[in-house]
Amino acid sequence: MHPMFQNHQRQIHLDFHTSPFIPDVGSTFDADQFVETFQRAHVNSVTVFGKCHHGMCYYPTTTGVSHPAIGDRDLLGEQLEALHRAGIRAPIYTTVVWEENVAQEHPEWHQMAYDGSFVGDGVGPDGRPGHLGMWKFNNLADPGYQDYFEAHLRELLERYGDAVDGLFIDILFFHPTGGWSEPSRAIREKHGLTDNTPDHFARFQGLAQQAFSERFTSLIHSIRPQASVFYNTGNDGNMHPLVGPRVREPHMTHMEIESLPSGFWGYHHFPRMARAMSRWGKPWLSMTGRFQKMWGDFGGIKPQPALEFECFRAQALGGAGMVGDQLPPRGTLDPAAYQLIGAVYEQWEQAEPFYADAELCPAPIGVFSANFAGQDNGVAEEAAVMLSEEAHYDCAMLDGYDGLEGHDLIILPDSTVVSEDVAQRLKAYYEAGGKLLISHKAGRDEAGRWALDFIPLEDHGEVERYPSYWRGREAFDPEMAVGDRVFYKQGLNVTFGGDVEVLCERALPYFMRSALKFSSHFQTPPVAESDAFSAIFRGERFIYFADPIFAEYRQSGNPAVQLAWRRAVELLIGGPAYGRGLANSIAAYPMRRGADLQLTLLHYTPVRKAMDIDVIDQRGGFAGQVLNFTRPVNDVQVFGTGATLERLSDRSFKLPEASGRLLLTVPGYF
Repeated sequence: MHPMFQNHQRQIHLDFHTSPFIPDVGSTFDADQFVETFQRAHVNSVTVFGKCHHGMCYYPTTTGVSHPAIGDRDLLGEQLEALHRAGIRAPIYTTVVWEENVAQEHPEWHQMAYDGSFVGDGVGPDGRPGHLGMWKFNNLADPGYQDYFEAHLRELLERYGDAVDGLFIDILFFHPTGGWSEPSRAIREKHGLTDNTPDHFARFQGLAQQAFSERFTSLIHSIRPQASVFYNTGNDGNMHPLVGPRVREPHMTHMEIESLPSGFWGYHHFPRMARAMSRWGKPWLSMTGRFQKMWGDFGGIKPQPALEFECFRAQALGGAGMVGDQLPPRGTLDPAAYQLIGAVYEQWEQAEPFYADAELCPAPIGVFSANFAGQDNGVAEEAAVMLSEEAHYDCAMLDGYDGLEGHDLIILPDSTVVSEDVAQRLKAYYEAGGKLLISHKAGRDEAGRWALDFIPLEDHGEVERYPSYWRGREAFDPEMAVGDRVFYKQGLNVTFGGDVEVLCERALPYFMRSALKFSSHFQTPPVAESDAFSAIFRGERFIYFADPIFAEYRQSGNPAVQLAWRRAVELLIGGPAYGRGLANSIAAYPMRRGADLQLTLLHYTPVRKAMDIDVIDQRGGFAGQVLNFTRPVNDVQVFGTGATLERLSDRSFKLPEASGRLLLTVPGYF
């Protein structure tokens, strides 16, 4: 654990986006009760509110507008004083882009669409239709708006001085259709980004974010050098050097992963991001929420097993924890929320000695990110991590900044773009004995041409008739050879030169289904003959899937993909070091402390029993499961109990009657 979070692992992100039409703001706030609630919940850091999305400040301000219900009252100062008196860290939250008061007063600062209209009305930041009262988008690149924000920051830093532990600056992004106001066009024109395309938008936004964060981190640290600084924006996982989190990383003291699983993120966004940022050499934390649904879900309390899973997996990957909450307008924390948070953070605190001085293990599998501005490969990357976790392989998300050495296998999922530099590095990795698993259009350059010349692939275009069918050969996997398996998405027709083995053939349907030509209720069945173009190929140290297997698995959960992927990985690098045979729903997270293996097992299963969200309301059990290792192990100790696992052999141990989380130490494993 990084020194920044060594004593502040159990954090709260306390929102306070409170309408100016609410009249009794802060009327029941009691500083002592406020602090005691956090202490009972085992909280040791709270991000408190300076200004909210309504554009309201919660202290006497001369640069903005104080919430009309508090007047000259310093509600922020009262919180800072009380929390610091109790030894609780208290960074300050403020916002850019979403400030309703500013948007109303300064329409000239709005983000604009290509057609000259204001963006954001009725459309959410993810591009989907929103509810009434969606936030307006101010232009973070507008010089006038930046000067206004600088005055606000200086006021906070000068007013509170040494009490400023850090600053959390929220919503540093453009609407997907934004970026066409006059200041934005100037940036676009300067850098040749005037096409209305996802690529040019992503590069433009990266430049704007980089300039903004560089300016204001320099300002903050010129006044308060010790302050932590974080800019919150979309965690999209695209680690191209010109876009995404890597652009802002040099100007932030740490990383935070906002990922509320019951919001639009889902349960598979966080693992992808954590398996990248956990290896960047900076402290990081996971931000989930206590809400049943989304931010601002007043009265919404999620089941305790859900919050346990969301927090425990961050701890198992070496991060600090943060639970999002929102203070009700009158100023009294929701007691039910802190009963929930306290029940989880008490367990977190009890486990801190288990993780103390432990570090992540080298991951056998590296998953390469999209690596191209404007390329959305998140669904495929989530699936690559999901498949690895289900099969109990440790994995890391990689990008152009990361070295490839130390990984037994590199995965290029579905549409990973390969630059000339990355191609040369992959070639050196491969020629040194590294293994590759490549799917669909991954491995092409920005123009779509095959870039890995050391693997002789020839592209013959897309499959004309689909859904198509896999015909696995007996030598690949007996189960795959039993019968044809459907593949729903459209794949590629490819051939290989040199000594390449076909593992799985492809059969096409009789015809494409249409309104005038169809058979039965769903896809058309396959013809008898295998197609000239096969589906899965094996070379000396690579396996190539001609179909987008990762997007397929994430979209439909196709079991044929899971089976073929596992068999392919086993052929390339063998089985997982520990955990083979455990249920798919059990996640295994390894860390190393000295010569000991510290292994976290989590058994929580998201269930789509609600129409809108996945729910975790039960802990899964471990009884009857067997923990297998690939080499002999003397004993396995259960943290906190003094017990050891029952030995079945020198490589197999029976798991005990427990549920939710197991913390295991294997002495002298390394």
